[in-house]
Amino acid sequence: MELLAVADRLGSAQAGVVARRQLLESGITKWALRRAIDSGRLELILPGVMRLPGSPRSEEQRLWAAYLRVGPESVISHGSSARLWGLKSIEQCRPTLVVPHRLSPRVGSELIVHRSRCLDDIDVDAVAGLPVTSPARTLVDLSGETGRARLTAALEEAHYDRLVGYLDVGGALVRLGEPGRRGAVLLGELLDERTGGRELEQSALERLLSDLFDAAGITEVIRQHRLPSRGDVRGLVDGLVPRGAVIAEGDGRRWHSRCAAMVRDRERDLAAAELGFQTLRFMHEQLTSDLEGCAAQLRATVQLRAGQGLGMDAAASLLGSFSVPR
Repeated sequence: MELLAVADRLGSAQAGVVARRQLLESGITKWALRRAIDSGRLELILPGVMRLPGSPRSEEQRLWAAYLRVGPESVISHGSSARLWGLKSIEQCRPTLVVPHRLSPRVGSELIVHRSRCLDDIDVDAVAGLPVTSPARTLVDLSGETGRARLTAALEEAHYDRLVGYLDVGGALVRLGEPGRRGAVLLGELLDERTGGRELEQSALERLLSDLFDAAGITEVIRQHRLPSRGDVRGLVDGLVPRGAVIAEGDGRRWHSRCAAMVRDRERDLAAAELGFQTLRFMHEQLTSDLEGCAAQLRATVQLRAGQGLGMDAAASLLGSFSVPR
C-alpha cells in the first residue's frame, strides 16, 4: 500500500507515470518495486519508467515517460515541443528531447534525443509541468528538421496565434546560429518574406542608434571607433561607451544575411571581450518596436559595469598597444 500511495502521489503530477529512481529515492525497496511490476500493480513501459494502471493514455503521458527515461537535464523539443505548444501544423512524432552536449544518454529507437551546445535558461519553458523548449527555440530547431511548407505553416501559426512573434524567432535564430546549422538559411528567408526583408540604410540605422543613446541618457559615446582587439580582428564599431567599456552595435541586415555573418560577429565580440569590452547587439526591429526596452538594457549594463570599476581606460590597460583616443 505504501508503494502505491507514493506512486500515486508522484504520478498525479506526471500524467500517470513514475520513474524507478523516484520510487527508490522515496524509500521504496527494489524488492517491493519488482513485486509491484510482476503483480501488475505497475506497468513497465520504458526502461526505468512505469505507468499506473488505469491512468489515461495520452501524448502527454508519452512525453512524460520519455522525459523520465532520459533524465532531469533533458527538455522536450522539436516536433514534440511544437505539439505541446499547440502547433497543429506539426504532426505527432516520436517523443523528441534535447540534452546538453556533454551528455550522451543511451535510449532505444522509440525516442529521439538531440545534443546541444547551447541550452540556456532562456530556451527552456514549461507546459503541463514538463520542461519544454520555448516557442522561439522550438521553431529554430524545427527549421533543421522540417520542409519549407510545414515550417512556413508553423511559423505563421505561432505568429498569428500570438504564441511567438517573428522578431522573437529571429532573435533566437541569431543567438543560436552556428556555422552550418541546418535550416538557418531557410528560416532566415521565411522571416525576411514576413518582415519586409530589406537592408536598412546606414544613415537610418545611425539615427536609430542616436535615439537609443539619447533614450538611455548616455552622452559620452565614440561613434565609428575602431574595434578593440589584439590585431587579428579588425573593423569599426557603431558606438563605444567609455564608461563601463560597452560597445553598442546596430544590425540592419536581412535575417538570412545575419545568419551568414554570425561567425564574423562572434569573432568581433570575442576579440573585444578579450580586452574587457562587452558588446550589446540591437536589431533594427528591436530599436523600432521597443526603443525604451533597448535603452533600459544598455543603461543597466553601463551602470553595472561602471559600478564594478570597469571603464575604457581600465579595459585598454589589458593591452598596452591599444590606446584611447584623446
